Amino acid sequence: MKSRLILYIAMSLDGYIAEADGSIGFLEEAPSPSPDLGYEEFYNSIQAIILGGKTYRQVKKDLSPERWPYEGVPCYVCTRQQNQYDPNVHFTSLPPGQQVLDLVSKECSGNIWLMGGGEIIRCFMRENLIDQYYIYVMPTVLGDGIPLFPAGFPKTNLKLEGCKNIGEIVELMYQKRPPED
Repeated sequence: MKSRLILYIAMSLDGYIAEADGSIGFLEEAPSPSPDLGYEEFYNSIQAIILGGKTYRQVKKDLSPERWPYEGVPCYVCTRQQNQYDPNVHFTSLPPGQQVLDLVSKECSGNIWLMGGGEIIRCFMRENLIDQYYIYVMPTVLGDGIPLFPAGFPKTNLKLEGCKNIGEIVELMYQKRPPED
């Protein structure tokens, strides 16, 4: 089975993945959906995670400072900050994109979660490497913040695979379009 790179992320209705200060508290403000967003099923389907450096630092410092939440799953952090040590992750200074995907694919032959902010997502989109997009739209308008797709993204045409509401949250599922013959 070929590895599939999957973007699984939530954003505000106006396209922000975090508030201007990086906080993501707005994600907890929506009424709890029933059933859940399928996170547990998704998480159980992945064999590796690729994170950007900023996302890694946010997870370690703010979201889960006591315990690494992805224990047992190979995690790769794309960062320019070298000489770091964390037994839970592999740091790489390879440019995000095909080189990192090749590195991860050597260890994993299944789903890979691309977890991160707009910068690392943009790097993988520039090389058309994201196979599936699971985007959850929260019923919140932030007005400002860190955008999911900051300036500089390449034009990318996707194929809608599904759309549904889960409580007050909208789940959008897109797939990369196959290359045209």
